[in-house]
Amino acid sequence: MKICENVYAALGLHHPLGVNSGFVVTDEGVVVIDASWTYYSALTILGYIKAIAKDKPIKYLIWTEHHSDHIFGSIVLVREGAKIIAHKNAYQHLRDLGGIKRYVEFMRRKINEEYRELVEKGYDIGSVMFSGVEDVWPDILVDKEYSFRLGDIEFKLIPTPGHTPSNLVVYIPRYRVLFAGDTICSGYPPNTRFSTQELIRKWIKALEYLETLSIDIIIPGHGSICSKEEVKRNRSILEKYVNL
Repeated sequence: MKICENVYAALGLHHPLGVNSGFVVTDEGVVVIDASWTYYSALTILGYIKAIAKDKPIKYLIWTEHHSDHIFGSIVLVREGAKIIAHKNAYQHLRDLGGIKRYVEFMRRKINEEYRELVEKGYDIGSVMFSGVEDVWPDILVDKEYSFRLGDIEFKLIPTPGHTPSNLVVYIPRYRVLFAGDTICSGYPPNTRFSTQELIRKWIKALEYLETLSIDIIIPGHGSICSKEEVKRNRSILEKYVNL
């Protein structure tokens, strides 16, 4: 989906709630935001990039967090030459797990538990879902606001811990566009399953900061394209959680 000049989103990719990814085409190459949940979803993203950007190189892949639905397709883009930029807490999480391949094994067991009836009939659903996923590691780690330019487009990475300690958003001032990852969910309540009270307070502060930015369009981690009104809605829900 074309969001505006040079900015594209791939919406509702493989996930129970449909995870979103996107990419930006510059004069010097392509920046991708999140690699989706499976190898084959990432191939879909790559197909969109090739159709639009032609032979331009894929320079960077930015992870908005460490969860599997945002990173498991990364090998597809790394093989195209992408360098991964991530929050240092994403790297720490993967190191603690023993890498993406160990993470895949955890997720395979989890999926097979959900589809136990099929597994009992001999179908290893988890292995089918996550076939092709390989280990990759971030090349550039950030833990505070980080900006870079590719061609004539500036990208600002802003840490937004809350949903997890490794969340960050990608702000493109030129187009007033925000790739929010799971810092913002559109049409869903914010996912606090992995949060603590401390993280929720940090999350609220991060959303308050995002409200000060000039943003017209938000690509959330899950749900439809939205406006800055969703920042306020997500914040108001989180404030109630803190005050419980």
